[in-house]
Amino acid sequence: MEIIIKPRAPFDFAATARFLRFTESEAVDTFKDGRYLRAFHFEDSLHLLKVESRGTLSRPSLVVEIEDRSDANVDEMRMAERLTRRIFSTDHDLRKFRAQVVGDALMSKLEVAHRGLHIARWPTLFEALTISILSQQISTVVAMTLKRRMVERFGERLTMNDKTFFAFPRAEALTEASTDELRALGLSTSKAVSIIEMARHVVDGALEEEKIEREDNEALIARLSSLRGIGRWTAEWALMLHFGRTDVFPAGDLALRAFVVKYYNNGREMAEREVRSLAAARWGNWASYAAVYFLAGMRAGIISLRA
Repeated sequence: MEIIIKPRAPFDFAATARFLRFTESEAVDTFKDGRYLRAFHFEDSLHLLKVESRGTLSRPSLVVEIEDRSDANVDEMRMAERLTRRIFSTDHDLRKFRAQVVGDALMSKLEVAHRGLHIARWPTLFEALTISILSQQISTVVAMTLKRRMVERFGERLTMNDKTFFAFPRAEALTEASTDELRALGLSTSKAVSIIEMARHVVDGALEEEKIEREDNEALIARLSSLRGIGRWTAEWALMLHFGRTDVFPAGDLALRAFVVKYYNNGREMAEREVRSLAAARWGNWASYAAVYFLAGMRAGIISLRA
């Protein structure tokens, strides 16, 4: 059984799927030969989500299947569809982003270069917050190495056609972990404690997504920032990369702030509030996409922080 999803155009499936793979250490999100694969939990079972494109940039179409279940039932397929729509932000209308950046020479250039790149999202709040905590104050390469170790140690695995796929660990698995076990993977004590405590909040229902996702940005940031080890920077990335908010600009991110300073303020330093204000004025409801396209432009070598 398969389901067809029609994302809002423009939509570049390959670019969006690749954006999930920060480094080759990535252990959960697989994209190869035009196929996106991810092990996911449905109730007490582990399944393999498969997504392929049969459309174009201007007329996108995604085919969604559960690779290991040719006889998947309606509930399983609905879950696979919801998961795909969230991961690929299929409802984001990037024509409005294009209209927003008209007159902004740099962002228009980045929009053209990466047209159709949607925000790639982590499907659970626990995953988004955990990865954000891992990424604090270290390089992306190191953070993704730590993520891989955690996934291989605490995540469930599914083997198909002699290939092993890892699911991101459930919160329940981390509530039973000890600080020493996480430190043995390379995490600092503070990050280990923060992740374990956050997992307990998820399991206890204090972070029930269906309730808190209706809160506005500032209320949600305040709620998340009240948790140990989570500041505004971590919370803002979670708003973007899990909840799919398009009007957030993580001004505390050193690279993003440096891009704004270099390209929009003639190299003069700016405070976080000034960067946030500039982002709101220039990119408005599409500030999150400005942040993502900065990163995409950096990866592609279009922009740089070098002098």
